[in-house]
Amino acid sequence: MPTVQVCLQWAAVVFNAFTLLIGILATLAGAYDLLHKLEEGSMEHIDIEKIVQLSITGTLILAALIGCSGAFLGSIKVLVVHMTLFALVIGAHGWKLSTYNENRHQDTTEVFVMGIWMKELAHPGAMYQLQRRYECCGDKGYADYTSLKLKVPPSCFHTDNGVHALYPYSDGCMSAVKRDHLKFYRFEKWAHIGLIGYEIVGIILAITLSCQLTTKTRRYAY
Repeated sequence: MPTVQVCLQWAAVVFNAFTLLIGILATLAGAYDLLHKLEEGSMEHIDIEKIVQLSITGTLILAALIGCSGAFLGSIKVLVVHMTLFALVIGAHGWKLSTYNENRHQDTTEVFVMGIWMKELAHPGAMYQLQRRYECCGDKGYADYTSLKLKVPPSCFHTDNGVHALYPYSDGCMSAVKRDHLKFYRFEKWAHIGLIGYEIVGIILAITLSCQLTTKTRRYAY
């Protein structure tokens, strides 16, 4: 029958293997979002918070690998490093949550879309990626083109097997992008809150295993 220590070690290994999977998926999601920001045509919209987010996921992956190693080897020192990294990640989550401001995010998105629209007026085609991705047209609607006597571009129309729809998208890109970005912004917020709880569980598990290993070491010392 496996001892309590063995059960805790395997529990920690499984927990950290799952943490590794979460970290990899979160990194891929962050990189995917970053690439889309680049495709949309705005380097200015990629701020320090996005870099911090990728740093958090990278640290989470490192913590998971060290946690697996510490649990498998039964090393208290390695587990302490693992818990320290988890504590740092929790602190980073807290910092991210403290900077969340939906109004500021909406204002930033508005400036971003307006900037792309101004580029479209000077260099037709700048709105292509935005209009395709968000299924929108113009700044506030397709009338932004027609009112300026400009041709509504193909990217404003839904395309099915090379056939364009009769009417352009009804949504303007300002409202469509703000709506989509706000939805993702709120999802990120709850993801950070959920990960804080998850990582606290990881620290408790590592402390429990460390205490068990310490007790065993003391027992052998006698």
